[in-house]
Amino acid sequence: MSNRKNAHRRRLRVAVLAVVCGAVFAAFFARLAWMQFARADYYADKAAEASSASYTITQHAARGVITDANGVVLARDTTVYDLYLRIPASPGTDLRETVKNIETLTGSKDVETQLAAFCSAASAGELAVARGADADMLTAFYTAGLVQSGAVRPAARGVRSWPGGTLLPHALGLTGPITAAQWPAAKARGLAMDAVIGQSGLEAAYDDLLRGQDGRVLINTGFDGAVRRTAQLRQAVPGAALVLTVDSSLQKALQDALILQIHTLQTTKAAGAGRECRAGAAVVVDVKTGGILAAASVPGFDLNACRADYAALAADAAAPLLDRTAQGLYAPGSAFKPAVAAAALTAGIDPAATVNCTGRYGFYSGYQPGCLQYGHSGPVDLRTALEHSCNIFFYDVGRRLGVDTFSAMAQQLGLAAPTGVEVAEARGRLTWSSDGNYQAGLTLMAAIGQGNTAVTPLQLAAYAATLANYGQRPALHYADRAVSAATGETLWQYTPTFTAVQGGEAVFGPIRDGMKRMAQTTRVLREAPVVCAAKTGSPQLADTLPGGSHYVNSVLIGYAPADDPQIAVAVVLEYGGGGANAAPILRAVLDAVFWI
Repeated sequence: MSNRKNAHRRRLRVAVLAVVCGAVFAAFFARLAWMQFARADYYADKAAEASSASYTITQHAARGVITDANGVVLARDTTVYDLYLRIPASPGTDLRETVKNIETLTGSKDVETQLAAFCSAASAGELAVARGADADMLTAFYTAGLVQSGAVRPAARGVRSWPGGTLLPHALGLTGPITAAQWPAAKARGLAMDAVIGQSGLEAAYDDLLRGQDGRVLINTGFDGAVRRTAQLRQAVPGAALVLTVDSSLQKALQDALILQIHTLQTTKAAGAGRECRAGAAVVVDVKTGGILAAASVPGFDLNACRADYAALAADAAAPLLDRTAQGLYAPGSAFKPAVAAAALTAGIDPAATVNCTGRYGFYSGYQPGCLQYGHSGPVDLRTALEHSCNIFFYDVGRRLGVDTFSAMAQQLGLAAPTGVEVAEARGRLTWSSDGNYQAGLTLMAAIGQGNTAVTPLQLAAYAATLANYGQRPALHYADRAVSAATGETLWQYTPTFTAVQGGEAVFGPIRDGMKRMAQTTRVLREAPVVCAAKTGSPQLADTLPGGSHYVNSVLIGYAPADDPQIAVAVVLEYGGGGANAAPILRAVLDAVFWI
């Protein structure tokens, strides 16, 4: 009986063990089947990761376009291609043969050397074998089968180009790679070391809007070089479009007028009367907003050829790289006289009060500067003094006011003061009693826009706009708004700002009358499509002609229409031979803007 019980227990144990083992094996095979079928993709990816290499590549975002106010493109990205050799070689490709083909297509003999250096530092990745390739070279790589085989990966990116080339080159500016000096700040902004940024002009001023955000792609390859998987880590976001206040047709008209007038002076005028003129600048602004409608600096250059021609441009004695509108400093000459008039009227001087012009100012026995007395002599009031540019009137009024009083007014009106413009500009200077070379006679010279006074054409334009606006001085600017390339949404909009100079009609009315009358004394302006107001200047230079007389620049400020101003203009011609020689440029602007 006992033996039968023991045998039964043994059989029971064996049965239980068999059941347990069967259950274990069933669970094992069920798990194995689940792993093989239900989780096949997951474990395939894990296996691939265990036998692969991963790296990321940058997708360069297109830089935003810059357009004029009417949508004409002034700067844009042109597509070029960077070509990358994948390492290790793709399955079925011969790396040595691939390198030989690349060297043949690119004309480079350094690919093999670069490859050796790359492989000594990394087991997998991509080696740039051509940068900035055009569509023809990309086609050649496709024709050779290098792209289809996976041996070479092309990556498109944009390089800056300027359809107008010579149109507004100084203000638009250039882009370029980050320099060593710029790298710490660029790194703090999250930029890649190979990022392209604005280096000058509006490209630099609005870089954050124009640059966009690069994308990132993760590439997973097997050790055989085959791409197993790609993942978009971050989408590339193109930069915003920057819309300027500039009118490209007016810009071209202004540049053409400057070039033509300089050529005309060189070929038709006598020595000292404009024959020596080689350069100049002119600016047109919207008096209601401060928007710059056109700004020309002659000579200029072609942005598309600037880098290749840089050495020659930098060595050119005519300084084509200098933005004369923002950085050229010039004595305003008699164009300064409205500022003295504003100071006088603010101080309570009667605009009808007269000064007797005898052709010589005799207040100081040792220094008696003169007046050419064009169209006037005898008693002269403020309006007539502006109309005929009477030096004697302004010598006397300037002396009575004091140099600090009228220089302070000139600064309020925009001279030797920041204009607000987004590009680099010179500050300029006025004449003060604290100047190291000051003496009483310097006040007389400063009162007619000479002395130590030197200002930029942009400042002259802001000054003219302030006179046109009865003392409301606009901040100048090139950019109007930024627009999303993807949605067309306005991302940023400029808000016009003004600084008020007190006085209103009592101060600026008589000045506007005098400037309107002055413009009517010049035939080329009298016959313009609208009535304008202007003031010319003929500031002397240090250089002298053989007979001892001084060369002079040509300076002009103006606005139009005279009774309802819309635009203000400033012109400077170096060695231009006198203010009247700048009038044809103002006329060209009036024709371009108002001719119907």
